[in-house]
Amino acid sequence: MSLNVIHEKCEKQLAEDKSLPKNAYLVTYVDKEKMSYDVVMADSKVDIFDQYWDKYKEGLQDIAYANGQVKPSMWPLGSSNSKGKKVTKKPPRKRENG
Repeated sequence: MSLNVIHEKCEKQLAEDKSLPKNAYLVTYVDKEKMSYDVVMADSKVDIFDQYWDKYKEGLQDIAYANGQVKPSMWPLGSSNSKGKKVTKKPPRKRENG
């Protein structure tokens, strides 16, 4: 189970950010009689449901896709791999005929 909270108790409009990962969701729930929103990144809706149902029960209102357009492996923007190093291909070796 993998769940990463990107924005907690935020404005709903933050889910419209296209720089979010494609697997980002907007979670709508009621907390202390107030409508609240979280933007989370998860492998599936089931992971989100399990986490939020345990915490808010019937207060959980909706789990919807955010407008993210970035591959999850490339998010946050600018990271090309886990160490932040640029990955390049080696040029092919020249064969010697002899």
